[in-house]
Amino acid sequence: MRESRPIACLYRQVIVRSFLYRGEVVMSNGIPYEQIPSGWYVVATSDELKKSEVKKLRYFGRDLVLYRTESGSAYLTDAYCPHLGAHLGGGCVAQETIVCPFHGFAFDGSGQCVSTPYEKGTPPKRARLDTLPVSERNGFILAYHAMNEERPAWEVPALDMDGWRGFRFHDWIFRGHPQETSENSVDIGHFGTVHRYASAMTTKDFVVEGPTLKSGYAVQRSLDWIGLPNRNAEMHFEADVHGLGYSLVRAGVDEVGIHVRLLVLPTPIEKDLLHLRIACAVKELPIPMIASVIHEIALRAYANDVSQDLDIWKNKRFVEKPLLAEGDGPIITYRKWCEQFYPEVSSPC
Repeated sequence: MRESRPIACLYRQVIVRSFLYRGEVVMSNGIPYEQIPSGWYVVATSDELKKSEVKKLRYFGRDLVLYRTESGSAYLTDAYCPHLGAHLGGGCVAQETIVCPFHGFAFDGSGQCVSTPYEKGTPPKRARLDTLPVSERNGFILAYHAMNEERPAWEVPALDMDGWRGFRFHDWIFRGHPQETSENSVDIGHFGTVHRYASAMTTKDFVVEGPTLKSGYAVQRSLDWIGLPNRNAEMHFEADVHGLGYSLVRAGVDEVGIHVRLLVLPTPIEKDLLHLRIACAVKELPIPMIASVIHEIALRAYANDVSQDLDIWKNKRFVEKPLLAEGDGPIITYRKWCEQFYPEVSSPC
């Protein structure tokens, strides 16, 4: 399995340029959501955006431009110049500004037009780009999408990566919604049926702390993914879900000394079209070559598990009032927690 790079340009329809995207496009029916929930979402990895580089993106139902200034700061703005509508993706970076390719109007990181090439006159005071708050950490560039004009009141926490191999990635595009993918973090019941895990059990109380949800569980699973098909071991997980766009899962198999960090990073392209990235980091081992091999194997195993979920997601229908059974996990509590990310509308739950 090859690692795939996130998409650089997305159109309104499901059109993906093959030279930019090496993932898979899948579809599903029955997505009821009418809004993209507020929250932090990954729009690129840090190493995809070099200094003075400009990238065209489409996320959150809108055309956007991501650029990095000469000092290294990343900014995300509306794609179209407010002067006469040119797409800024064809522009360039000049020091700390992005410059429109049509008339040379320059905009700073706040979105304000700060200069024009004209000899007389000052920039129009109302010439301003809409910008999205950006946070860069853990090797990702995250943007805060808001359903209204609110500014972010919380951040995705930074990770101490000392002693860990950096994240490696895989991604997909499919018809879906981040509330659906994040629901898997509390859906204990699907582990046995979909992933063939045995003895799934809750190991940590389900905790809600504002925009963060925490849970813990353990399963018995085969070690076939590291070449031991006839041996089972307990694999434990602790999940921290920060909004609906960033989930960190700390997982480990103590019996063989393997510990990994897994990220689930669903970013809406449209309200019913999702770019799902996953990432895997592995704790260093005494022999670096073995750690490198384990890293590759762990990413493949993780991508395989998620692909099993994709087969469900692309065909399922949202059930507003599920007929739950004991052992399903706190799905209703999860959906109540989700309501905070839809501040202007009633929850789709």
